[in-house]
Amino acid sequence: MKRRFELEKSTNNDAILTKLAVTNGDGNFDFGTSKSKEKRDGKGYYQLGDINISLRTIFNPWDTYRTAFDEDLTDCPLDVSREWQTATDGTETIFTIKLTNPTKEEYEVGGLGVPLVFNQILTDNTLDESHQNCVFSDPYIGNDAGYVQVTRLSGDEPTLLVTPGKNAHFEAYRPLNDDKTPRRVTFEGFYEWTIFSFAYAESDWFDQKHWNKPTSLILKPGDSQEFSLRFTVIDSQANVPQELHRLGMPVVDSVPGYTIHGTETAHLTVDSKSPVSSIKVSPANALDLYKVGDGSYKLAGTGDYYGYADVLIQYQDGTRQTINYFVLDAANTAVKKLADFHVKNQWLEDDDKYGRKHAFMTYDRDAKQKVLNERRTFISGVSDEVGAGPNLLMAAKNLLMPDKHQVHLLEEYVDDVLWGKLQNKEDYSIRASLYYTDENSPYSWASWDKSRSEETWRAYNYPHQATIYWIMYRLARNYDGLVTNHDWQWYLEHAYQTVMAMHKFATKDKFMYLEQFGLMVGSAHLWILKDLEYEGWNEKAKSYEEYMRLRYTIWASLKYPYGSEMPWDSTGQEEIYVWCDYFGDMGKAKQTVDAVKAYTPSIPNWGYNGAARRYFDSAVYGKREEMGRLFGHYGSPLNAIPLLMSYKEHHSDDLYLLKVGYAASTSALTTINPDGFGSMGYLANPDVMDFEPYTGDYGQSFYGYMHEAGQFVHFDPQAGWLSFGGEVEVDGSTIVVTPTDAFHRRLFIHGENGDLEIKSETAPIKNVLYDLDEGKVIINFAEPGVTPKHLRVQVSTNLHPVQDGSLIRGAYEFDAFTRQLTFKL
Repeated sequence: MKRRFELEKSTNNDAILTKLAVTNGDGNFDFGTSKSKEKRDGKGYYQLGDINISLRTIFNPWDTYRTAFDEDLTDCPLDVSREWQTATDGTETIFTIKLTNPTKEEYEVGGLGVPLVFNQILTDNTLDESHQNCVFSDPYIGNDAGYVQVTRLSGDEPTLLVTPGKNAHFEAYRPLNDDKTPRRVTFEGFYEWTIFSFAYAESDWFDQKHWNKPTSLILKPGDSQEFSLRFTVIDSQANVPQELHRLGMPVVDSVPGYTIHGTETAHLTVDSKSPVSSIKVSPANALDLYKVGDGSYKLAGTGDYYGYADVLIQYQDGTRQTINYFVLDAANTAVKKLADFHVKNQWLEDDDKYGRKHAFMTYDRDAKQKVLNERRTFISGVSDEVGAGPNLLMAAKNLLMPDKHQVHLLEEYVDDVLWGKLQNKEDYSIRASLYYTDENSPYSWASWDKSRSEETWRAYNYPHQATIYWIMYRLARNYDGLVTNHDWQWYLEHAYQTVMAMHKFATKDKFMYLEQFGLMVGSAHLWILKDLEYEGWNEKAKSYEEYMRLRYTIWASLKYPYGSEMPWDSTGQEEIYVWCDYFGDMGKAKQTVDAVKAYTPSIPNWGYNGAARRYFDSAVYGKREEMGRLFGHYGSPLNAIPLLMSYKEHHSDDLYLLKVGYAASTSALTTINPDGFGSMGYLANPDVMDFEPYTGDYGQSFYGYMHEAGQFVHFDPQAGWLSFGGEVEVDGSTIVVTPTDAFHRRLFIHGENGDLEIKSETAPIKNVLYDLDEGKVIINFAEPGVTPKHLRVQVSTNLHPVQDGSLIRGAYEFDAFTRQLTFKL
């Protein structure tokens, strides 16, 4: 497919490029802002081709010069030139900056950056327009090996890759907060490829953690220096490694990713044209690093370190590379701490006039207290994402790691808060909030009076509570004496009725209002349907499925059915994929996966890797109220659900899908600190680089992790057996698989003999021995924390138990004290 760049200069400044279009077989696509509906002419609007410089003579204050505000850099003491040049074959464009010091003084260049202005402006677009015309850019801030990938919202070809040319190492990714384009839900803002960042670190960022050590350049009288960036078009973001290799840049890959839990190991491969001259971990005690082969290294957690860890590589040709890791608690340790923190700090035991006594509440880490009276009502009201999050989290944790005391607290929540207070008994409708503002307080979109708090039309409030009911059903069904307030039928009935009430109350004027969208945690709706069928509740299952089909029909009729109550969102894709897959619409299911991949990158950085696009959530319901990229927000693990389901069910040979899906899923664990506090997300702006002080809607994030938590073992013809969420060892014809995820309940193996899947409903898996020659699978179970009625195991259809076991409600049942099972392929 032939691709050519078309460069158009702006009418008001010939030195500034305003259009970077690519001609391909599908026509013309512009990565630039030519199709933005925001008027962006004149001073104060950054364009692709602008530059920013911060200078000083030695020991004097910094002076900043910006071509977006002063095209000719009138007062700048340096001579500055900019030039665009397109390769003769039209496939690549180079942007070059030349700095010359014509003075008799020595200047320190502490800030030098190139604004990367692409059409990330969704403002006033329809969803179709945004998906057709807009892009998202994601950085790997990897020093000389850094790059930016620019992908279309639709997930379609092509992808734009920005890489360093001459001297343009990628030191920081600085938000351009002074651009005049209004930043809002539909516009994250622009960022700058920052080559030198010392001035900003010294004056604006202070003692924050940085992806790279801030540096500067000394220009002596008469000295000149050139810097260049290269713009190249490729088919897709999955082809970034191949393109980097073609360009002569080093390519790294870490399996399972760039977060290391406890004493887990990661396998780092380095593919570079220049040999490695040195490789080290900083700080040195964070990880043990071993060379295990040519370009192959093993990184092992020491078990006594928590925090950031950088792998610094120096190549013989002078290239420097930074790979950013995060070392965490072991996954099961982190989750236990998380639940304990909720019980100790987030459980409301005091009498409360709003009816919230016996609920888990949002928590403020900085103030060290529950958030009981936030001016934004929904944060303190037990409903909505933020209010519902802590209670949803405790239910999700106990589904796979039950604790008798925690389950008792959940029973109290259901009986004392949810049923009859938050949820109206006469019709199962869900209130917007239990908390409301004082009559004398000003009313706003975020501060609600009692009347507003009692409204029941918001569809997003229903899945969280329905999921809690369903989890309580599962616990009552599988364990004796764990759930005592009601029988399992009561909880399943309430899960069913809550979902069906959504259809009644989320409709306005006979129009399917918010229920027309995919909903956060909506993937649990399928679990509820399956159990209605397993229990033989056929009439209710039929009505339930008809309702879901009605919603699916809307999505099937739309080209890009990813709307929400926001103008653009990354929240609906989770449920839309689940039901498109269920109803056999594989075209729409694949399109949904492609859309998720477009805003969920695979990048050698613990934060950006798997970080589905979120940038406005702190501004809406965080304590900092900061607009900027978030890591570990619920958007990532929820969007991991379609990626990992698609991998397991349809595309198990797609290693890229597994890598990005696993990174997105486990990103939920990165926001649990050593005390067990779970933040709503990590703010990536360089002047913050810290976790949000509010727990916020972290419960939805944890649900996303729980949904797909497990060990994934993938056989790659080149790399051999790779493991995500556990360890794998080869012993002759047998592979020994040991999970290290939080729950040890699920295992998926993609091998030469086909795929197999194991899910244990009631006991943790200790390890699995898979004899490839004999086609035999031996599962060893650990002692469960709570003894179940039966050992219940779901397996893929190609596995058959050797022991006698009854197939009941979709799972094989064995004696509760069984500790080993054998299956044959």
